[in-house]
Amino acid sequence: MGGRRGALMSELEGKGALIALVDDDRDLRTTLGRGLTKLGYRCHPFRGGQDFLDALGYVKPDCILLDLRMPEMDGMATLKAIPDDMRHIAVIMFTSHGDIPIAIEAVKSGADDFIEKPASFEMIADKIDHAIDRKRAKREQMQSLVIARELLSQLTKREHEIMEMVCEGHTSAEIAENLDLSVRTVEAHRHNAITKLQEDKLVNILKLFQAAKGS
Repeated sequence: MGGRRGALMSELEGKGALIALVDDDRDLRTTLGRGLTKLGYRCHPFRGGQDFLDALGYVKPDCILLDLRMPEMDGMATLKAIPDDMRHIAVIMFTSHGDIPIAIEAVKSGADDFIEKPASFEMIADKIDHAIDRKRAKREQMQSLVIARELLSQLTKREHEIMEMVCEGHTSAEIAENLDLSVRTVEAHRHNAITKLQEDKLVNILKLFQAAKGS
């Protein structure tokens, strides 16, 4: 296994996006791999779902081209078996015309897109790029959400309430009247919140609240 792993890591050196080709058809894997390599991608073929899953410990693809119809372990079963910590990888299902309803079901189960066979290399490359970009954007959004929620968790319930109202455009006097507090108390809570968030620009605090809501 060590020799195989070393050879594989050497084979996958390069700068292009790494594509895992999971298909039981050897000729298709070879043709697709050559075509995508010419377009600048790095490719590694897998003869089946289990073969691919076994390699996930040391292969980190940017996108998986996954055949829907395979013996022993089909595409749907493989898709569902991808570990949770690998769900950031884009997955595109390969399907024939008659399998489109199943491919749509695969998208509902977590796949990012599907490609109907046969397809041009250019169309496949376009699908790959869009899937990777969408996955990256979603990952960045999730990271922003986690960071924003961690920052806002430092605020007390009252500080959070007041800063939300500040972000809505309310003045300290309006907030004080609405919450039955003194203006001085509102200003004190606002100051404490700004200190904890280490941010005194209202526009950035507003973005923080929006990120925490996933918007």
